[in-house]
Order: sequence, then C-alpha cells, then structure tokens
Amino acid sequence: MRVGKWQFNPSLWPTLVTLVLLAILILLGNWQLRRADYKRALLSQYQQANVLPPVSLNQALDAGELDALARYQNVQARGHYDSVHQVLLQEMQNGDQVGYQVLTPFMLEPQQQILLVNRGFVAIAPGIKTLPDVEIGSSNRSVDGVLGSLPVPGIRLGKARVPAGWPKLMLYPRYQTLKELYGGKLLKPVLLLGPTQADGFVRDWRPNIGFPPVRHDAYALQWFALAVALFIIWIVVNSKRIKHD
Repeated sequence: MRVGKWQFNPSLWPTLVTLVLLAILILLGNWQLRRADYKRALLSQYQQANVLPPVSLNQALDAGELDALARYQNVQARGHYDSVHQVLLQEMQNGDQVGYQVLTPFMLEPQQQILLVNRGFVAIAPGIKTLPDVEIGSSNRSVDGVLGSLPVPGIRLGKARVPAGWPKLMLYPRYQTLKELYGGKLLKPVLLLGPTQADGFVRDWRPNIGFPPVRHDAYALQWFALAVALFIIWIVVNSKRIKHD
C-alpha cells in the first residue's frame, strides 16, 4: 500500500505476532479497569452500609433475613462468647507489625447459632512463640460491629491445615474448613467487633482492597500506552520511503 512517498508493506508473521501482542495488552488494560471499578464499588458499598442504623442479628435470623443484610452493615448481636474454641489467624499484618487476628465463637441466643467474632489484631514480637492471652468471659452480653468476612490471601496454596488442640493456629482458613470445626450452626458472616466494644484488640476495619482504584487506572493507562507504541512501531518498521530516479 502506497501513501504519498511511503510504501507500506507488512509481512505476515510479524503482523500476526503484533496482533497477538496488541490483543494481550488491550486485555490487560481492560482487566485493570475492571479491577478499578470493582474496588470503587466495594468502597462505595462500605461507605453506604456503614452509615445505616444497626440491625439486630438475632431478629434477622428469626425473620430469615440474614442473607438480605448488606455487607459492612452495622449489626448488634446478643449471646455469649465461647472462649475455649478460638482460632488465631496467623501472619496477619497491621502496618509494619505481624501477629494474629482473633476469631472467637459467639453463641447467639436463643437461636444457638454460632457467629465468629473477629476481635482484632494482636502483634507478636519477633522470635516469641508464646501465644497471646485471648481469654474472655462467657457471661451473656450484646456486641456491636459490622458484617464482614474471613481474610483471604492474594494467592491461596492448598487447603489450610487444621492443627490439634485449642486455640487453633490457622493460615487463611476457608469458611467450609471452619464449618467442619464448629458444625452446621456456624453462620457465614464474620462480625468485625466495633472499635468501642470491650474485650477487643487493635481494630481498624476497612475493606481490604490492596491497591487503590487509581493505581489500577494507572496500570491500565500503561498497558494501553504500550499497545499504542507497539502499533506505531509496527507501522514504522513496515514502511519504506520510495526513492525516485
């Protein structure tokens, strides 16, 4: 194809390779944009649900409306803690500190359903193997917090090991694994204990989204810029100036 003083004559295999690379770069850019949209939606959901008035979890269970509650909904629950059968989530981080998140089963009354309460983060000093003191009384009480979920790793490798004895030290367990420990009465939501509630540890509950949305937007722009650069290079490499006698 001739354009003015230039002859554009692309060869087959370099063109096919270029098309494949362009498709990959565009897919990567679109994936980053989708991640940004997902995280914006998650932050918006958190902000909207967190300002709603507290809902009684006991009443929601009686009415069969537990699944209708929004994620990060403020809730209140009535019952008592089971201090014996606690789970310590290993290798949790809070800033630069490493430690445990403490999951304590909370027996809802009168339903006798089990709600796992994340009581917060306990830091551990390097080289210290002694478990932190996470004991708590079993008297009846009301607890406040927001509906959350179990923390998940960036990459999950295999099934979490279930050690013997209590408290159990576990690394990113799945809900199904914990259900095998506590039985069929275990509820799926996790209550993130409110920051003003007693018997808690360090609590700074925010959606764990990793990179902020603007970072994904920047990555998407980089992928698209690489696609444009590759297209320009393909045109330049396959174009030759026509020489006249």
